[in-house]
Amino acid sequence: MKCTALKSGLLAAVAAVGIVALAPLPAMAQDSAAGNWELTLETPQGANTVNMELKQDADKVTGELTSPLGAVPVSGTYTGGTMALTANIDIQGTALTLGFNGKVTGSSIAGTVKLGDFGEFPFSGTRKAAGSAAAAAPAAAAAAPAAPAAAAAGGGGSAAGGWDVVLSIPGVGDLPATATLTQDGTNVTGMLSSVAGDVPVKGTMSGNSLKLEFTAETPQGPITVTMTGELAATGFTGKASLAGIGEADWKATRK
Repeated sequence: MKCTALKSGLLAAVAAVGIVALAPLPAMAQDSAAGNWELTLETPQGANTVNMELKQDADKVTGELTSPLGAVPVSGTYTGGTMALTANIDIQGTALTLGFNGKVTGSSIAGTVKLGDFGEFPFSGTRKAAGSAAAAAPAAAAAAPAAPAAAAAGGGGSAAGGWDVVLSIPGVGDLPATATLTQDGTNVTGMLSSVAGDVPVKGTMSGNSLKLEFTAETPQGPITVTMTGELAATGFTGKASLAGIGEADWKATRK
């Protein structure tokens, strides 16, 4: 139970992998899986939009899912109105398997998606009409661009900008994430993003010492997370503390 809560809390803590829409397909029959689908995944951190472009040959389905990490192939089957697809994402060296299972009704679909070992969540979606425009990049990608390192209040470094974050959990492994932070004086605000969604964070940057706090919603209930770290030439290193659960090491490098 403690390990499950730790994994759930850290998954919520780290930032998301947003997925952008793909180019539209030509018109397809509505009794198939083929087409450009816009899916909404409901996770403990809120709704996340996923777009997939699919083709069908008999009961075989292939296609592509595109994220900021690049294009990822998807494959599976469509039988009796049920679509089952699998995609494998490599996030900074950590493999994550996504398993989609849904029932297609006309141009709509509803079902569940399994995010590796982190749980199963409901999703629903619609098939886009041919010629529709691709969706915009996710909120995390649309946030303010990374700012170059600059002197902060007190003569220290700056936390502002985009960061690649990795949390190292004993017995679990590395959990990758992204972060986009802004700094005003010593006050820091921003967003941590992962496959589970986006989590707003706030804290302080005093000299080269960063402290961030946020609340992660998990199946075991809300967990308060505090991340502390020191900025050096190669980036941040520090500790992530989950109230009542334990600690993990973390590091971050500027994008």
